[in-house]
Amino acid sequence: MKAKKLLAMTAIVALGAAFAAGCAPALTDAALTGSTVADFGNGQPDEKVLFASDGWSNGSVFNTVWTSGNLTYSDGAMHLGIKEEAKTVYLDGKETPFRYTSGEARTTYYYGYGDYEVRMKPSATVGTASTFFVCTGPYDKTPEGVENPWDEIDIEFLGKSTNKVQFNYFANGTGGHEHMFDLGFDASKEFHNYGFRWAEDYITWFVDGKPVYRVDKKTGEDFPKTAGRMLMNYWCGTEDAEGWMGKFAGPDGKTADYAWVKTSAAKVNPPMGDPYPDKPDTPPTPSEGGELDWSKTEALELGFADSDPFTVVLSEDKLSADVTYTAAKGASYTNIEMPAPAAAADADLAHFKIKNNGEAEVYLRISLVNNEKDAENAASGYTKNSDVNVSATMDGTAVDTNLVNGGSYFTIPVGAEVECVIKFEGVVDRIQLMPDTSKWDDTATHAGNLHVSELKFGVTGTQGGETPDPVVPEGEPVALTFNVEENAGYTMTAGADNKSWTLAYAGKGNTYKPVTADCAALAAGKNTFTITIKNNKDTAVTVRVDVQGTTSVPTGEGSNTDCTNRSATCTGGTELYTDLQWGGTKVTLAAGEEVTLVITYDETKEQGAVRNILVFVDSMGGDENDHDANVTVSGFLFTKQD
Repeated sequence: MKAKKLLAMTAIVALGAAFAAGCAPALTDAALTGSTVADFGNGQPDEKVLFASDGWSNGSVFNTVWTSGNLTYSDGAMHLGIKEEAKTVYLDGKETPFRYTSGEARTTYYYGYGDYEVRMKPSATVGTASTFFVCTGPYDKTPEGVENPWDEIDIEFLGKSTNKVQFNYFANGTGGHEHMFDLGFDASKEFHNYGFRWAEDYITWFVDGKPVYRVDKKTGEDFPKTAGRMLMNYWCGTEDAEGWMGKFAGPDGKTADYAWVKTSAAKVNPPMGDPYPDKPDTPPTPSEGGELDWSKTEALELGFADSDPFTVVLSEDKLSADVTYTAAKGASYTNIEMPAPAAAADADLAHFKIKNNGEAEVYLRISLVNNEKDAENAASGYTKNSDVNVSATMDGTAVDTNLVNGGSYFTIPVGAEVECVIKFEGVVDRIQLMPDTSKWDDTATHAGNLHVSELKFGVTGTQGGETPDPVVPEGEPVALTFNVEENAGYTMTAGADNKSWTLAYAGKGNTYKPVTADCAALAAGKNTFTITIKNNKDTAVTVRVDVQGTTSVPTGEGSNTDCTNRSATCTGGTELYTDLQWGGTKVTLAAGEEVTLVITYDETKEQGAVRNILVFVDSMGGDENDHDANVTVSGFLFTKQD
């Protein structure tokens, strides 16, 4: 991400600059020298020399995505174009849509002090820039992992005034050195030569072999010193750039054209020694199963410390920790915690490996805490949620995340090592682990021994890693007749033929009161129930749907459920949490949101044949808060699926 942000700053800094127009100074610098790096008269160069940027965007004032399809070779030149072509790419932690694509070429190798020259013809399209420059930044690292400074030297043409050229440089991230030079001709009409000499203590820019502008390093001032790639690009700007480059009205078929590139600088391998390009950051690549491939990220140091009753022993490299405890009572909510690492800032997924080395099953809550939300929670007497957790999986299977009171919950058998992945939204300031202290008992004591490792942060994949929407079974929706016990807090309104119902709920969140519909005849011999739910309010609502069997049976410690639910998916690509211990499938809907749930159930289990559909609207949150909810349920369908 840093690569994109830093390159974008070339334009951002220029927006507010006051350009000085003037005549060429009387300079006596020797003529540029150099060998040809790429001669586009010979067609497309080898990718070991020059490659096309493809599939990412600089963002900010760049209103475009780089694609290789915008590089063409003909008539002795490389042509960089712009197309009106909608693309969505991962940028700044989210999927971002763009209207245009355009072309950029980069040298594979890096080059330092020396002479640089390009023969080019910029585009005269208003709202665009045609460029040639050398650049590196923190997205490039040395073999020891040290980030490069942002050093850059530019030649830029604005399509609104191609009788001028802008020279500029950045040193250790500081720009503001723009100089606009009046060429005395329209550069878009013919090919001309442009270049610069980069020395340790000065830079001189050239036009058609003549030195025209020079800057000398001042005492105590940063100056470009780090080898970088040569880049050529052609791009259109956003509205924020119009004051600098004019308003872009759309592609007009014009291109930025390049005949050749030369340099006298020595070729340097990419920082990690790889002769191929280290492109800007992209999301982790999903595996074939749709889960993120965490091998693409590095394990982070842990910073958990002792906190009664927990003892934490960090490994020598701090990449893992052993957590032991005794007399940890359930419902005490004590924890160990650590500050969130910097990697959490641009992520929406957290990853842990947890091994239970103790002699009893462990009930672990993991909370990703936001400090601002936590302060609000403390002020309210801890009646709100301090976490940014949204959902979670253990070994790829959805587990419960409490969106009212916070936390994702993992039940870890003795001797098992599990992979825990938490999806979150917002800023993570602290990471908390609560082994057994968030259990629902408040008298039993617990002892445990956990090995915690592989803390990683990642981003939701955008290259095929998202779960597709479930296939909604076909068929004509059926009618259901809902009933509710007196004083349960619901007001119900039936739609036409009872094929839809509007359910208003006003009450506390821990009443566990549902509306109920008899469906024994409809469900018999089937295994899938489909329901569409729409949130009619301007606040979020949590809805639980139970496909209720005829018998309540124990399915875990202290539990007793009659639910036949086994799994569920939801439009939007989400696998929903289905509680196999206590029962039910839950979904949280944003204000105005509508989703379709496809719930699988099993009448062959001990719970027996299905008899009812139960719908809980904000009534099973486990909190004492008052709720005011309104949803419409419809699209009821029972089908037999393989």
